[in-house]
Amino acid sequence: MLAKQEKHSRTRIRWLAMAHLQEGREYHEVATFLCIKVGTVKLWLRKFKADGLNGLQESPRSGAKRKLDPSQETIFKEAVVSLQEKREGGRITGHDIQQLLKEQFKVKCSLSSVYNMLSRLNLVWITVRSKHPKQSQMTQDDFKKNSRKMQ
Repeated sequence: MLAKQEKHSRTRIRWLAMAHLQEGREYHEVATFLCIKVGTVKLWLRKFKADGLNGLQESPRSGAKRKLDPSQETIFKEAVVSLQEKREGGRITGHDIQQLLKEQFKVKCSLSSVYNMLSRLNLVWITVRSKHPKQSQMTQDDFKKNSRKMQ
């Protein structure tokens, strides 16, 4: 059955409704099986008659507006990279970037929105352990050479 291959659940239910109608079931029976209203079944049938299976596909949804427009996003990306380069030791955090958005772009958003924006702009990276600004490799090497081994 075609509905089993469909990944999107709402589209799968619509296709299942069409299969029930094709078997000769009444509108109210199909609506009862699928726990939907009869008017919805009729609407899906109209869409199916007009556009076939494509008429039953899930249409894209608008979602929330982006906090920055595309021209601002490129400037933001450069600002984040330069902020990281200016940082001595350690990494910038989501809170640092949230502050950057508030100060430079006058945009207030949640921490999850900051991370979503970074992901969309391919600015999410996995890094090695951060280094302390006062860290000295020479001091660490001396410590390793001169310390007694634990037994």
